Amino acid sequence: MTTREKKIVSGRGWQVSDVVCTAGVGDSPFEEEHRGFCVAAVTQGTFRYRTREGTAMLAPGAILLGNPGACYECGHEHGAGDRCLSFHFSPTYMERIVAD
Repeated sequence: MTTREKKIVSGRGWQVSDVVCTAGVGDSPFEEEHRGFCVAAVTQGTFRYRTREGTAMLAPGAILLGNPGACYECGHEHGAGDRCLSFHFSPTYMERIVAD
C-alpha cells in the first residue's frame, strides 16, 4: 500500500493536499494519526475509516473530519484505492481563528 500526498497550496499553519491511496482488498489496515485538524473531501474510491468513536464507509462526496492526535485506520475491503482533497490546520492556526 502506498499513499501519495501532493501539496497544492499552503500557508502558515495550513495546507491543502491531493491525497491518493493505492491500498486494495489484500492490504491490511494499519494505524495512523492525524497531525493536525483535518477536513477531507473524498473524491474517488470507497474505503472504511475507523476511529475509537466508530466506523464509517466513505465514498465520493463524503467529508472526513479528524482531530490532532486522533488515531485512525483505513481499509479497502470493497475495492482498490481512493483520493481525497485534504485541508490540514495546525492547532495554533485554529486557536487564532477562534480568538478572532
